Amino acid sequence: MRKRQWWNHRLIRNVSEPNWEAASKLGVHDRMLIRAGSRMLLQGNEDELVNMSSYSYLGLDEDARILSGAIAGLQSARVLNSSLSRIRMRLQLLDEAEGLLSDLFGADTGTVASCSAAAWSLLPLMASGLITGGEPPVMVFDAHAHFCLQSLKAACADETEVVTIRHNDVERLEALCRKGGDVVYVADSVYSTGGSVAPMEDLIRLQAEYGLFVVFDEAHGTSVAGGNGEGFALSALGGINERTFVVTSLNKGFGASGGAILFGPRGDGRVRNIVARHGGPFLWSQRVNTAGLGAIKASVAIHAGSELAKLQSRLRSNIQLFDTLVPNTGGANSELPVRTLRIGAEDLAVKVAARFQSVGFYVEPDFFPVVPRAEAGLRIRVRANMSREDIASFSAVLPEVLSGVPTL
Repeated sequence: MRKRQWWNHRLIRNVSEPNWEAASKLGVHDRMLIRAGSRMLLQGNEDELVNMSSYSYLGLDEDARILSGAIAGLQSARVLNSSLSRIRMRLQLLDEAEGLLSDLFGADTGTVASCSAAAWSLLPLMASGLITGGEPPVMVFDAHAHFCLQSLKAACADETEVVTIRHNDVERLEALCRKGGDVVYVADSVYSTGGSVAPMEDLIRLQAEYGLFVVFDEAHGTSVAGGNGEGFALSALGGINERTFVVTSLNKGFGASGGAILFGPRGDGRVRNIVARHGGPFLWSQRVNTAGLGAIKASVAIHAGSELAKLQSRLRSNIQLFDTLVPNTGGANSELPVRTLRIGAEDLAVKVAARFQSVGFYVEPDFFPVVPRAEAGLRIRVRANMSREDIASFSAVLPEVLSGVPTL
């Protein structure tokens, strides 16, 4: 009998609940905002907080063109949602937005309500064999894959064998490929909690030698990398191929709304049709609404123009400045925009986040299940619209805030 692997919510709650409670009591979680963005204004507090943990890497969440695009989408459709499953009837605006995304990324692209909905639409079907040629493949999860991927192991285990390997363990992955049969590797292209990236050269080799299928979560790489913002994975691959699939966010670096699935090469609708008819959230009634679709169209226009390169350059410049002023963070000296102050103890990480807030900076505390137990820390995300003065001010308060804290 096949051993099941699943996401144990009771265990997760028992371990993490004290930390969620502490974060809420200290005011680093569960706060009401009057205004969000690069500077947050808390309800009942006239002081602004510099947002050091926003994942709007290019600052597009505050861009007036995208906000105007959202309004234009709503006005053109004259309805917020179509109120029907897309497999039955769909708005022209949906096809327009997805067509523009497909042109931008050079891949057949569909939209869903979130990146996690994209993963749920794709992974169980991959496990069933419907996408990989008929026979259920072995599903191999990287141990550090985002927990929205990890939580789908149970659904995948209902279809086929599920294996978890150590982070970036290419040797183990290749050993599984050598056994014969199809193998699907599920991983992040960019690991947002540890600052590492997928071993792209090795994965390209395994695809060539064994026909490895790969599903990437590119949520923190889209817009940040690539000439059109296609992300780290497709940049390394030189474009999509028939054995690579990508799920991503359209509201992080992209600055719009929802998530997306890159099904494969542009013009090949085979995988799209399978997912559209059998892929759970992709065919359900919950999707990106018309305001979100209008925002996507506006963001595509920015990504397709000359401004994207300038925004990416500004982001790289801020990353370099941050690493100069705040050395020795997790992920330092990489091209990724994510940095981690590793603390270790969960309760201490929450207290340090509260200290930062008291001096005007919001820094996100991360603890289990977002990161492994006893590896808690604070996650900082550098952005293109982060002022150099704010970066310098953050580095100036760092010694005082971390005074007496035994950081890892």
